[in-house]
Amino acid sequence: MVTPDLPADPEDDVEEDLLDEPEELDLLVVLKLSNRQTGTPTEQAEIDQLGDELGELVLDSGVGEFDGEELGGGECTMFFCGPDVQALIDVLRPVLRRSPLTRGAQFVRLVETADGEHERRREPV
Repeated sequence: MVTPDLPADPEDDVEEDLLDEPEELDLLVVLKLSNRQTGTPTEQAEIDQLGDELGELVLDSGVGEFDGEELGGGECTMFFCGPDVQALIDVLRPVLRRSPLTRGAQFVRLVETADGEHERRREPV
């Protein structure tokens, strides 16, 4: 008995694509605000503008993407992700250093320790 050829299962291709994609790693940029809450309206507008600029920069550079920001507790946390955190830092750092918003800012990344755990490592912008 001859069985007809069945079309390939599209889910097989999706699973294969997922295996080929590099792992996305997170990078945070933490900015100090002028007050202990969510900053001034002017700061918030400037942060939105900076976020737009940085988002375009990392996307155009092909090193990752910008996932937005969160304001509170006197800080702004900007969320980035990409397959290579150092490449993200290398692209972001020159622009961040030119902005008055980033005085005292820090990069925060998860680093795997010798025992396989993850810890947050901070470094100045």
